[in-house]
Amino acid sequence: MTRDGLVERGAASGEETRISGREQDFDLRQARDSPDSLENLSAKARHTRQQRPKNGDAPQIEPVEDADASPLEDLQTEAHEDAPREEPREKSGNRRTRYQQKFSESSSASEAATEQPRTSKLQFAEDELPPDAPGKKLVKARQKAERTARKLEQAEGNLPARRKLRLEVEPDAATGNAKRRLKFEKEVVSQQEHIKGAKPLRPVKKGANAAIGYAHKKIYENEHENVGIEAAHRTELVAEGGLRALNHRRKTAPYRKVARLQKKTVKTRARAAYQQALHDNPKLQSNVFSRMWQKHRLKREYAKAARTARRTGQAAGKTAAVTKKAGGAVGRFASRHPALCLMAALLFLIVVLIFSLFSSCSSIGTGGAGAIAASSYTAEDQDINNAELVYTEWETDLQMQIDNAEADHPGYDEYRYHVGNIGHNPFELMGFLTASYQAFQYEDIEAVLQELFAEQYSLEFVEEVETRTRTETRTDPSTGDTYEVEVTYEWRILNVNLTAKSFTDVIAARMNAEQAQLFNVLMMTKGNRQYVSNVFGDTNWLPYVTSYYGYRVHPISGEKNYHKAVDIGMPQGTEILAGHDGVVTQAGEVGSYGLIVVLEGTMEDGKTLTTKYAHCSELLVSAGQEVKQGDVIAKVGSTGDSTGPHLHLEVLVDGQYLNPLYFTDTGDHTGTSLIPGSAGGPEIPAYPGAPMGDGDYAALITEAQKHLGKPYVFGASGPNSFDCSGFVSYVLNQSGVASVGRSTAQGLFNMSTPVSRENAQPGDLIFFTGTYSAGTPVTHVGIYIGNGQMIHAGDPVQYANINTSYWTEHFYAFGRISTN
Repeated sequence: MTRDGLVERGAASGEETRISGREQDFDLRQARDSPDSLENLSAKARHTRQQRPKNGDAPQIEPVEDADASPLEDLQTEAHEDAPREEPREKSGNRRTRYQQKFSESSSASEAATEQPRTSKLQFAEDELPPDAPGKKLVKARQKAERTARKLEQAEGNLPARRKLRLEVEPDAATGNAKRRLKFEKEVVSQQEHIKGAKPLRPVKKGANAAIGYAHKKIYENEHENVGIEAAHRTELVAEGGLRALNHRRKTAPYRKVARLQKKTVKTRARAAYQQALHDNPKLQSNVFSRMWQKHRLKREYAKAARTARRTGQAAGKTAAVTKKAGGAVGRFASRHPALCLMAALLFLIVVLIFSLFSSCSSIGTGGAGAIAASSYTAEDQDINNAELVYTEWETDLQMQIDNAEADHPGYDEYRYHVGNIGHNPFELMGFLTASYQAFQYEDIEAVLQELFAEQYSLEFVEEVETRTRTETRTDPSTGDTYEVEVTYEWRILNVNLTAKSFTDVIAARMNAEQAQLFNVLMMTKGNRQYVSNVFGDTNWLPYVTSYYGYRVHPISGEKNYHKAVDIGMPQGTEILAGHDGVVTQAGEVGSYGLIVVLEGTMEDGKTLTTKYAHCSELLVSAGQEVKQGDVIAKVGSTGDSTGPHLHLEVLVDGQYLNPLYFTDTGDHTGTSLIPGSAGGPEIPAYPGAPMGDGDYAALITEAQKHLGKPYVFGASGPNSFDCSGFVSYVLNQSGVASVGRSTAQGLFNMSTPVSRENAQPGDLIFFTGTYSAGTPVTHVGIYIGNGQMIHAGDPVQYANINTSYWTEHFYAFGRISTN
């Protein structure tokens, strides 16, 4: 007898005949051979999978018809109709056994598990796309945006909330009457309310808080009588403060997380939209500037949309019902007329795309301030660079004429200098040229630059002859007696007069209201042409520039020199970060550069980007090493030909030097120089250090008074003439109060600790801003002597009242410098 019942077997033939009436069990061997078996079904499922491209070849694209798919989602199109599947057939005339039932259930589960919407051949996983596939960056950007959006949604769902009862009114379509019903809704509790706690649990201000305050007050009044009480009370106050801080941080954690994810969501969505724009518009790929302003425009639009959404959140809640009804109507229309909806969507996207690409161009052509052009320099890199370079060369030639006046005009008894400030703000120059001439070429605006220079500077050599008298002692040759006689003679003087206007005033008169508006925007964005990230992390290093890109008088040789970098004065040992991805092509000591790192990378348009970091004190990378943007590669030093710790930063594109101010992130994202102590400005410490002692102050003032009446000469550092920073540097060094070398006004401020006006003491330095056009916030410095007075290198060196309208308008800060 077998498991299938009683079987009769022939002894001679071996033939078996089933004679039992018992129901036969399911034959698993037959199930395996069945066309609908589990293994065959798995094989079918494997057969329906996507075939990956072989040998890196791009996949064969087949057309897919899907009325629900967006034309912008061609890389993620999905077919939502599954192929029909056959169910396992039951044997005719037989009931299912327990094995058949079990097999049927497992088959159904298998089908349910594999029953996923089939994607078209355009769908790829992130690692399946060929390296050169045009949509790989787009897919990654979309995936990142989706992940961030999900995290934001989850974080918003975790915000503290409460149930709020709301009366809901809906019209009854049948009767025309309004239906009213109460409904609980989830309402997010504001951060301020969450910190305070529920109203019944808040302490009464005139109760508990008043009692605690009164107790502390009494302890304050008497704690000095007992050291133990005073120490215990101070410990208690510190503990209370720490607990309050921890409690505040714990309660605000969900809100801070939402705020952080909101910012990240804006960035990731903007990147996805940017990649979509590149994918849809291949022409953008060939123009690096087009890509840059497109990316910036999208970032600004998404940020603006996020701000608007936050401001209108409550209004949106009130209109949710109307929006829901409108959405329902649109949905019904779309379901009935999918083709019309698809055509409308395509038409809308085409209009938006054309508008975004050409509206700004049309406004540029007519001198308008288009949203895209308003934030970027539109000229080519070399035209931008040449315009700034030639202006610095003319200014250097002018300075050299003044410096060589005595050698070029010999024979005079006296040389008198009346020389104004020489310099301009590079961002003002480029902002003016872009606002007035848009995508200019250097050859077309060279004459304009000459006009600006001639209007800003006027140098004259004026000869002057004075008739003077002197008393001479002579000897009578016949008697040998001596006598005095008064003699008249000519005293030949050469007056070197440089009249210098502020570059800001010169260009302001040349711009109309619309151009001035565009100029102000460009001053805030600094042109949006930064190929190199901030080499000092989040530090705004613009105020620490000690020497700009372009022509200059070399600080060591005194000759005309083409400075191919910016020098950024930073403390010894400050970490230097890689400004971009790339390979270290050189790391070692190279002549006047000292210790240097040379980093080479490739830009999106295929151009070679090279940056050089010189005068380092220590190198943290070696030649051939690959680095990522933001990696620490060296430390600031003063090796090679250097007058002090600083970073010498050079930027080259395809071997051509560019101005790092324009093409590197300076860390200044405000476009303005905020005054210390103001909202968003540098912080003024409560205790800036001990003021200058009586002995040091007496030595400082004695040295300063020696030079009263000496002329002001821009760039001069004594002892016969001075500019403002040259005078203060000379007095500090010669008096022995402090060793500052020959620094600029901004450099002296960087060495000082900011001091509030109330705490300013005699011997402190006083700084001013905007006294002439410069690339740094601080443009003038003097020595504060108390009672609203300072001594400074005006014209000439003199005392001045700091409370006049001019100095009050340009006041920047007081600073306390460390004494020797």
